[in-house]
Amino acid sequence: MRSQVSKDYNKDRLKQNLNAFISHESFSGVLLFFCVVFAMLVANSKFSVLYFALKELELGAFLGPYHTGMSIEHFVNDVAMSLFFLMMGLEMKREILYGELAGFKKIIFPMLAAIGGIIVPIGIYLFFNHGTPSANGFGVAMSTDTAFALGAILFLGKRVPLSCKVFLVTLAVVDDLGAILVIVLFYTSTLHIGWLLVAGAIFALLVYINHKDTYKLPIFLLLGVGLWIAVFNSGVHATVAAVILAFCIPGRSNVSDTCLLNLKKELEGIYTMVQSGRNFFETSIEHAKFSLRGIWESLTRFFIDDSPRRQFDLQEQSKRVQILDSISRYSLQAQNPLLRLQSVLHPLCSYFIVPLFAFINAGVQIDSSVNLNIDAIFLGTVVGLVVGKPLGIFAFAYLGVKLKIATKPPTLSFTQVFAVGTLAGIGFTMSIFVANIAYINLEYGREAVMVSKLAILYASSLALLLGIAMLWLSTRAKPETKSP
Repeated sequence: MRSQVSKDYNKDRLKQNLNAFISHESFSGVLLFFCVVFAMLVANSKFSVLYFALKELELGAFLGPYHTGMSIEHFVNDVAMSLFFLMMGLEMKREILYGELAGFKKIIFPMLAAIGGIIVPIGIYLFFNHGTPSANGFGVAMSTDTAFALGAILFLGKRVPLSCKVFLVTLAVVDDLGAILVIVLFYTSTLHIGWLLVAGAIFALLVYINHKDTYKLPIFLLLGVGLWIAVFNSGVHATVAAVILAFCIPGRSNVSDTCLLNLKKELEGIYTMVQSGRNFFETSIEHAKFSLRGIWESLTRFFIDDSPRRQFDLQEQSKRVQILDSISRYSLQAQNPLLRLQSVLHPLCSYFIVPLFAFINAGVQIDSSVNLNIDAIFLGTVVGLVVGKPLGIFAFAYLGVKLKIATKPPTLSFTQVFAVGTLAGIGFTMSIFVANIAYINLEYGREAVMVSKLAILYASSLALLLGIAMLWLSTRAKPETKSP
C-alpha cells in the first residue's frame, strides 16, 4: 500500500514538473514573439545605429593597451546561452530518468518522429544547396524552438489535449540532442588537443564526484565553469560544456536513514504540540492590533517596564524556531540537485536569457543590400522547416507504428502528430544559434547569416500560422460542464 502511495506521489510530482515546464515555455514563447517584433522594428528604424552599436559593445576587463573580453552579442550567444543549454541538458536527463523518455517503449515513438524531423529537412536543404559553400548550413533547417511552439499551443488553451503537449516536449528534447550532436560533429573547425585533455580531465572529475554521491551543487557549478573555459578554448562550441555538465549533475536525492529519522522526530514534535491544543504557528500570548499606539506601548514596555509580562513567550518561540530550522535543513539534504537547479534555471532562461537572445539576434536590417539569392539558403531553409519538418515527423512516426517498432499514445491521433510536426517547423532560437556558427567562416559569412535569419523568421511565421490552424482543425473543443 505504501509503495503504491509513493508511486502515485512521484507520478503527481512529475506531472507538476511537466506542467510547470509547459507553462514557463508557453509564456516564454509569447515573450519571444514580442522581442522578435521589437528587434525588427528597432533594427529598421532611426535607432538602428544604436541597436547595432549595442551588439558590438565590448564587455570585459581593460588595463591600458591590454584587455580581455567580448562583445555583448558574443557574450549572449556563448556565455548566457550556455545556461540555456544547461537547462536543456537537465530537461533531457530528467525526461530520460523519470519522464516521458524513461524506457524504450516510451522513447521510441517521439525519437523516431524527431529523427524524421531532422533527416528530411536536412535532405531538402542539401537538395537545394548541394555543391555550394552554403551546404554547410544544413543544421539551420532541422531545429525546433520549444518555447515558440508551446507558446502557439497556449493560444488554443484547453482545446489542445495534454498528449499533444507531451509529444511536442519529448520530440523537442530529442530534436535538441540531435542539434547538439550536429554542432559537435560538423561545426567544429579547429581542435586544440591540450585544452581537450583539460576538458576531459574535468569531465572525469565530474563523473567521479557524481559516482561518490556528492550532492553539493556549488562543486559541480565551479567545475562546470572550468569545463566551459576548457571547451571554449579547445575549438568545440562552448555551449556543449553546459550539456556535459547537466548530465553529470546527480538526478537522485542523497537522504540517509539518520536524516529521515531526525526529520520524523521533529515532525512528531509538531504533532505533539498540535494534539495538545496549541497552535504551532501562533507564539503570541497577547493579540495586539497593529497601530502607532500599540507600537508605542511595546517600546515603552521594552525600555521602561521591568515587569515579567512579555508580548511573546520567548522560550516557546525559540523551541518552535529550532524545530522549523531543523526541518528545513533536513529537507534541503533530501532535495534532488537536478530538479533544484532546473527550477532555478527555468524562469531565468524563459523570461530573460532566451528573450535577450531573440532581441540581440533577430534584428535584421532589411534593405536593398540583402541578397536573398545567395545560393539557395532562403529557399532551402523555408522549405526544410515548413515542409520537411512535418513530413519527416509524420512519416517516421507512421512507419514506426506500422512496422510495430513504436507504439503511439492512444489519445494522440496521426492528424495531431502532423499538426505538432508543423509547429515543430518553428526553428527560431536553435536555428539562429546554428546559423551564427554555420556560415561565419564563409567568404560572404555575414551576408549569409542575415539571409538565413530572414529565412528563419519567415519560415517560423509560416509554421506558426499553419501549425495553429492544423491543431485547431485536429482537436475538438471540450464541452462545457453545466453546474446543476
